[in-house]
Amino acid sequence: MIITMSTISQAEASKPLQQKKMQECNRCKAAGFPNKLIGFEKVGEDSTTGKISWKLVDENGVEHKHKFVQDLPIDKSATTLFRRRRVVDVAAVTEVVEARKLLASGWEYKTSYPATIANIPHYILVKRE
Repeated sequence: MIITMSTISQAEASKPLQQKKMQECNRCKAAGFPNKLIGFEKVGEDSTTGKISWKLVDENGVEHKHKFVQDLPIDKSATTLFRRRRVVDVAAVTEVVEARKLLASGWEYKTSYPATIANIPHYILVKRE
């Protein structure tokens, strides 16, 4: 006599994990840290305005912190480290002598254009920090 035993288990088909859409962080890439993948996670929704709040997460699911130029390790062999200097002041002058004084004191020339009916040129200069 042959007795056959079989076990039947009722298992639910597992749902595939939702793959989060990841993309490269442009801010980190611009600071010299390429291939930092980020995704967006819904945090909440404002019931009055309907605005959805999101937070940045990295591939491990923790909150993403942007990398900056200051985060770069100091390398003595590197001769220069380029940083973006922000504009702190803008000047529009009509006289060449005044524009030359500003250029001599560290301002940068941006552009010039005729701004009045009499076509008096205006020189646009910026001061960077």
